[in-house]
Amino acid sequence: MIDEIDSVNSFDQPPVEERAMSVEELDKILRLQQSIFAQVAGNAEYIDTLNALCSMAEQLLPDSVASVMLRDEQSGLLNVLVAPSVPQQGVDALQGLAPGPGSGSCGNAVMRNEPVFVRDTFNDPRWQDLRQLAHDFNLRACWSMPVRNNDGKVIGSFALSSFEQRAPSAFHIRLLDVGASMVNIVLAKQYQEQALEEQRKQLITALECDSLTALPNQSKLKVQLKNCIAMQSLLLINLDNFRFINTAYGPSFGDLFLCQVAQMLQQQFPEAELYRINADEFALYYRLPTDLQQQIERFREYLFGHPLKIDDQLFSVTFTAGGASGRKNLLEQAVQAMSQAKARGKNRYHIYDAERDEPDQALRREYIRWNAMLHQALNEGRVKPYFQGVRDNSSGDIVSYEALVRLEDSGKVYTPYHFFNAVRLSGLFPTITRLVIDKGLAEIAGSGLILSVNITEDDLLLEYLEAYLTEKTAAYGVAPEQVVLEILEGISSSGKKNHIAQLIRLKDLGYKLAIDDFGTEYSNFERLLELHVDFVKIDAKYIKNIATDRKSYEITRAIVFFARNAGIKTVAEFVHNDAVQQVVESLGIDYSQGYLFSEPVAKIAHDHK
Repeated sequence: MIDEIDSVNSFDQPPVEERAMSVEELDKILRLQQSIFAQVAGNAEYIDTLNALCSMAEQLLPDSVASVMLRDEQSGLLNVLVAPSVPQQGVDALQGLAPGPGSGSCGNAVMRNEPVFVRDTFNDPRWQDLRQLAHDFNLRACWSMPVRNNDGKVIGSFALSSFEQRAPSAFHIRLLDVGASMVNIVLAKQYQEQALEEQRKQLITALECDSLTALPNQSKLKVQLKNCIAMQSLLLINLDNFRFINTAYGPSFGDLFLCQVAQMLQQQFPEAELYRINADEFALYYRLPTDLQQQIERFREYLFGHPLKIDDQLFSVTFTAGGASGRKNLLEQAVQAMSQAKARGKNRYHIYDAERDEPDQALRREYIRWNAMLHQALNEGRVKPYFQGVRDNSSGDIVSYEALVRLEDSGKVYTPYHFFNAVRLSGLFPTITRLVIDKGLAEIAGSGLILSVNITEDDLLLEYLEAYLTEKTAAYGVAPEQVVLEILEGISSSGKKNHIAQLIRLKDLGYKLAIDDFGTEYSNFERLLELHVDFVKIDAKYIKNIATDRKSYEITRAIVFFARNAGIKTVAEFVHNDAVQQVVESLGIDYSQGYLFSEPVAKIAHDHK
């Protein structure tokens, strides 16, 4: 303790001045703490922070030098970490200090895990081993406070050494105590940062290295390809029938097999950088453009005469390969080449050729772009229905609206033409149909208007429509008779038993049915009558040229004739000018839909005529 007598020698701990600290002294210590905390919060270098702490402590004890020493965990010896005002010769003399009875104030403080205040270093036996140092640098007094970690273990010392003999005041003892605490805080933060940095390096190694073969993995390959802008080559090699080996001999043998293959690849392709990018797939990266076909043929020839030997068993190895050369997108191109090679069977290869393969690659990239944009837009509520009015040709009024899906992005509005494939391949039709039904019914609630919603085959496969429509129409107070379900002609004509049964049940509940794009496929007129279809929407390709194209006119006339005799209302799609509308009216088509009367809008004006 700070007032205990040193039992190993006749020198007492210096008496502590009884005077309580003044407000001014407390304020000085508070400012020191605030300054150090500010540097810690500002992520200053820990050495700079500790140097600043020593300098501020020296200002509070004139004619003194401050130091921080750390104990090495392995050797137990003390070394100077910072001592900004101590000459280098003095620092060197203190390095490797062994804590002990004669090792000075710091050595004793660390050995005893308690404060040590020496007022006369020239005579105190606790400075016996450092007496020459005290004389050389005129260190007359030295007060040391042990620095402990958060577990209470001594890790070093914080000391003030004076050029005159003196005992510490209560203020100086408090200064040392606070200083030691600051050292602990600064070092704890540094150790934590070092541990985090080490973990980060380990994680990076784990993320970039294959644990089985110790080869760099696909993540590392992507970084390598991204950082290179020169002409280069990449060859992907996929082992044929590896899964059979893995199944027949077990995973452990399979791992051994892959390691042997990796060694063989390194031996046979010394000029390439080898990566393991999948279970049984490797990549050979060439920093310079390489004749990949020649490399493949050479390796095939080698494998033909050199079966792989494992545990006295011989295995004939074949592979499928895909490669590409260029400056960018090499991995994507090589993967596409691999897909084409696999499509032709085992033991094949394909080298990417931009002129031949780029159109297909462009379509893949376009799908990926729209798929990402679509999912983000759905999450952010930017996929929504727009509403296009349908005109009653007998009254001239807009009496219903079709809900058309739109995607809003960066001030632009995209139609399904752009993202239809992404919706189809991602299986998002039911998600979008639910969204359109919900927002569409909310739009016509309380208006008495009719809403048309497109229904896909995916919606019918999931069999959710009946329950979902019942829930939503009830929630918005919309009668089933106000909802028209538009299905493509192909769905009605194919006549899948379950689909037809669902549509009949929906009809029985009061929902109306419309056949969309009628005339685009082989129509099943009998199915139309079986479903009691309410509307037939004549496909736009016939309506848009009906005023000038005789064939379109005759086909449309035949459809209208059939529908009228069957009691089915007709709708002309793509009515875009007065000439088309005149023909539509002359044929007795009941409704017109198109830009001539209504452009798709985000909100319905319920009083629109």
